[in-house]
Amino acid sequence: MTVECTGRNVEVTASLRELAEERTQRLERHLGGPATVRVVLSQEKHRFGVEVIATHRRRRWKAQEETADPRAAVALAFEKIDAQAKRDSEKRRDRKHRAAPPAWKMEILSGETLGRSAAGGNGTRIVRTDRLPIKPMSVEEAALRIEGSSQEFLVFRDSGSERISILYKRRDGDFGLIVPKC
Repeated sequence: MTVECTGRNVEVTASLRELAEERTQRLERHLGGPATVRVVLSQEKHRFGVEVIATHRRRRWKAQEETADPRAAVALAFEKIDAQAKRDSEKRRDRKHRAAPPAWKMEILSGETLGRSAAGGNGTRIVRTDRLPIKPMSVEEAALRIEGSSQEFLVFRDSGSERISILYKRRDGDFGLIVPKC
């Protein structure tokens, strides 16, 4: 724990320094390790301003506060730093426990079902895929690509006819080819 207190046009008292050290210890409990904190106190007429800069493991948080009471300004600035640190640690924790993203982004359209009513409870959902690459290739190349992968279908542009085609794996192990008439 490193606490550096600086005063601009104001004397840094022992009570302000103790308050900063106490709040830094509380911040370190949230962060789970030592933090470096810089507290800059300033005074203009009857207003006290506090700027707190806290760093911990390549993370940096900054807060400013101005009030008539220097102790209240220090406390409010440290509350802002605590809120920022909690929000940052929650983001990192949630990102760490999130599943790996799929090969292409899928979004489920809310409220749309096929064939059955939504009140029935067992409706089929429509899933739209974003960015499905359509590459020009022959039917044989598409068969080789789908055979060596875990995909069940492949959308491609037939290089011979320049039409979009769909090649899919059938249950009997053969491939099916869909060529739309347009």
